[in-house]
This record gives sequence, structure tokens and C-alpha cells, in this order.
Amino acid sequence: MSQQRAEILKALREKKVVGLVEPVKIIGKKRTIETLALLDTGATRSSVYLRIAAKACLGPITSVARIKSQTEPKGYVRRAVVAGKLALAGITKKVRFTLADRLGMRYPVLVGRDVLHKDFIVDIEKTHDSFKLEDMKEHVARQNKGSGA
Repeated sequence: MSQQRAEILKALREKKVVGLVEPVKIIGKKRTIETLALLDTGATRSSVYLRIAAKACLGPITSVARIKSQTEPKGYVRRAVVAGKLALAGITKKVRFTLADRLGMRYPVLVGRDVLHKDFIVDIEKTHDSFKLEDMKEHVARQNKGSGA
């Protein structure tokens, strides 16, 4: 086996395999909020529902990000960026979340490549065995009940 291939295999063994939807903890200054998150390899940044950010007391606002949006006339939207921590699959990371009104979204947290890129591999078969997004939440809830979580 070549040296390069051995290094790749080693790196893959060190990464955690996660599903498309996973339980996460949003860790703020005052509170830790447990919820489900959608892991999105197409998203550059992670995003959190602003009410969860307020409850956990995330912050301070560190900057403003310009986020692509096909629904906006300008093609983008500006969002505040806040500091916080996120725990996923036993790994806790400092994260800069964009604040979003995710009220109409199925999951209040979106985990992007900023969190996933070094430590995780997303395997959709780990979460569910269909292609329907609505089936995933039910599957994760069944798994959590079975594990006592």
C-alpha cells in the first residue's frame, strides 16, 4: 500500500461517521440546548434559529455574513454571526453561527462545512434508509428512544 493511501485511510478512521440528521447541543453562556440538526455538506457556514441562540445566550455578535439566497431579490441576505459551541457525536467545537429565522424549517440548527470538514463524514444511510427528508426525523426519534436519550 502506498504511503499516500495509508495516510488517507488513517485520516478516515479518525473521523466520526454521522448521519444527515443528528442530535446536537448548542452550548451558550447561560444554557445548553439539545435539539436535532441537519448536517448540510453544501452549506459553507452553520446556522442556528435565533430563539435558540437567545435562550442559550450565544454571543457576542462578531460580524455580519453575506449568505447566498435564491429567494431574495438581491441574491443574498445579511445575517449576524455569533460565537458559541456545538457538541456533535461526542466532539465539541467552537463555532461561529449565523443567526436565522428557521421557524418554518424542519430543523432549528444547520451544521455546515465549517464544523464538518475536519472531524466528520456524513453518511445518509446512518440516519435513514429512504430518500425522503420527512422520514429522517422519525428515524432519529426512534433511535433516541431506543438508546435512552
